[in-house]
Amino acid sequence: MAEGRRLVEDALAAGSTVVALLVADDVAEKAAAPLLAAAVDRGIQVEVATRQDFDALADTETPSGVMAVIEWTPLPLERAPTPDGPRATVLVLDGVQDPGNVGTMIRTAHALGAWMTVALDGTADVASPKVIRSAMGGVFRHRVAQASFDAFAAYADRAGLEVWLAVQDGWPVTLNDPTPARLALVVGNEGGGVREAWASRPHRRVTIPMRPGAESLNAGVAAGILLYELTRAPR
Repeated sequence: MAEGRRLVEDALAAGSTVVALLVADDVAEKAAAPLLAAAVDRGIQVEVATRQDFDALADTETPSGVMAVIEWTPLPLERAPTPDGPRATVLVLDGVQDPGNVGTMIRTAHALGAWMTVALDGTADVASPKVIRSAMGGVFRHRVAQASFDAFAAYADRAGLEVWLAVQDGWPVTLNDPTPARLALVVGNEGGGVREAWASRPHRRVTIPMRPGAESLNAGVAAGILLYELTRAPR
């Protein structure tokens, strides 16, 4: 379910398979009219509901009056392609539980040119309405996969990815640091961090330099800062 006119418009622009569109009657003839016309032109089923019925179905607190059913599922990792160029960064979500953080990370990974985002077991459902909204269309334009820890470890070996773990006590990442051509950046659970199983695999522990006494950053914010530094750093 994708809720919000802008999100539905982005799904259409990205060429996603929109199965049906539901619109509240108070926006059908005004704000949402161009969207309805575009949906009808594509042969998409369109239904108009009363505002009361629409609000009862909506997931948001202040519904915009537009929602759509879209065919989208994350990639099984065994079907995900390996990077076809010499450089690639993969963002790995290791037990990130807040859907808002997950959506923000997908959106950021797409914006900064990451090759793919992989949600490991224990991470919030990447197809949930809140993740879809927070990703702001990122799931329709960016590779998103789901995998177990073992499946991703095998993929990382196959794709030649060097694993960097985002932690509080790691090596500070700065712009001038050389980074591997193929990199997997792992961001862990909001409270517990990355899982202990990473200790059995080759990796590097990295962190964001902060002022003394500063608390740890929000997981979504930390992922954004690290991705920005790593995707533009010399390689």
